[in-house]
Amino acid sequence: MNTIYRTAEKLRDPQYRKAFVASQINFGIPFQVRALLKRRGQTQEWLAAKAGMLQPRISGLMTPGKTRPNIETLRRLAEAFDCGLVIRFVSFSELARWSACFDPEDFDVPEFEKDLGFIERKMPEVATTSTPVVAGASVETERYPYRCGAVPTAKGRLVILPIPQQAAEAYGTIAYEEPA
Repeated sequence: MNTIYRTAEKLRDPQYRKAFVASQINFGIPFQVRALLKRRGQTQEWLAAKAGMLQPRISGLMTPGKTRPNIETLRRLAEAFDCGLVIRFVSFSELARWSACFDPEDFDVPEFEKDLGFIERKMPEVATTSTPVVAGASVETERYPYRCGAVPTAKGRLVILPIPQQAAEAYGTIAYEEPA
């Protein structure tokens, strides 16, 4: 049984769900901040200066469970790292997948000037449609769960394959036409 399914069983308990969400905030944020500093080769002092905070505040934010950041603090950190910030409600399955797949050694969010999503590149030749994805299938391994979709086309259906985020940023979505 993989990590996500074990977590799903535990999430049946409302108290566990409450603690799980809190842990993703209290531990997830510090690990992301640490990972971004490491990737950029920067220090707490650098981040404090960029975010307009004192270094002890940054140290507290990087210590799991020590400081609870508010949205304004997170916004200032995102601005300092020159990256976006997404704060949204999600399903427990999505949160469990994020938790299971997060690896601080691999975590990186590029600053704007290095964001491959805005660097001009040749996109793969794929059919486009305004039809929404009508079927979703989970393709899941212990470490890399993905969702893929299928859109009906004249010849069958266009299958949109899941690929790792960095590859998607570099090459766009990979798709192929499946015969009817």
